[in-house]
Amino acid sequence: MNSCERYLAVYDDNERKKLDRVPTHVQYIREEFITQNKEKILNSHSERLFNNLYFDIPFALKFDSVFAPFPLSFKVKSVKVNDGTGKIVRIKEDGQSTRRKTSYYEGGYINNLDLLNELIANLKEVDNSEIIKKTINFYEKISPYIFPVLTVDGIFDKVWKSMGIVAFSRNFKKNTKLYRDLIKFYANLAQINIEGLINATGGRGKILTLLDDVAYKGRPMISPERWEKDFLPYYKEITSIISDASMISQIHTDGDVTELISSFKKAGFQGLQGFEGGCDPYYVNEHHPDFVIVGFGDVSYTLPYGTQDQIKSHVKDLMTALKENRRFVIGPSTVIFKEIPIENVRTFIQAAIKYGKYNC
Repeated sequence: MNSCERYLAVYDDNERKKLDRVPTHVQYIREEFITQNKEKILNSHSERLFNNLYFDIPFALKFDSVFAPFPLSFKVKSVKVNDGTGKIVRIKEDGQSTRRKTSYYEGGYINNLDLLNELIANLKEVDNSEIIKKTINFYEKISPYIFPVLTVDGIFDKVWKSMGIVAFSRNFKKNTKLYRDLIKFYANLAQINIEGLINATGGRGKILTLLDDVAYKGRPMISPERWEKDFLPYYKEITSIISDASMISQIHTDGDVTELISSFKKAGFQGLQGFEGGCDPYYVNEHHPDFVIVGFGDVSYTLPYGTQDQIKSHVKDLMTALKENRRFVIGPSTVIFKEIPIENVRTFIQAAIKYGKYNC
């Protein structure tokens, strides 16, 4: 099996039986890790490359797949806001302001309906079909070697980040119109992007992941009951659009979302990437055997600080819990960052390939 076939097989009842091994996945690899280890990785790699470090590095490290964005189908003209200190900053749809000469964001500043309505008025759908096609053409070309799993921004974490956590908590508790309208706003943006992708290429992207951090390392940020009331209707419509295009819908979130898996399934998601900070692989496998599980590699301790034996033992335990269900894609629960030694990443992947083999 090639990398694309291997990943897609976990979602297909017939192909799942033919899996040669558990697929491997990484969200992405941080630029600092790439800068620190690029020469060491590429000098030891003899296969073809794609002249694109975002894909070359995970491919050379032997990951089967990596998250991949695609061009947006909207643009929003920025608006001026007072940052609370008398300083005027510009924000766009995310409600945040970029610090000058950095890539860091501060905010959010969407704290009233007038401001949100101004952003909505500044929203314009754009036809990016040609560049979307070119992007998907490139992704299809490299997919046998490393499969780009498409991503698009979700709803919940866009809402709280656009307001800031203090304002979000207040509006969430009171279930204000601002809170409800922000949910509708970000759901609409996600739908515009998804429909732009589908209209440009059909279902050629195969899998679409909604990025929506909704949990801390120990628990969800929102109860299942409230998530279903506030977010499920929008996500149900979004996953239906994805399904109608013969694509597969996944969701991504950091943290322990065990309590929310049933809600995600009700919304139409078929799998989840993450499983961080307290998630029990045995519990998840036992209670949700029809749900695809992507991730679970511990990046809090084992990958950055563990010994080679500890890493191998960690991988073996995950395989014991999840492998035989054939709905498991192993990888770090979050990104690979600078503090993770390259030797530990290689040991993790080598163990995943060794212990993940199936007797076909």
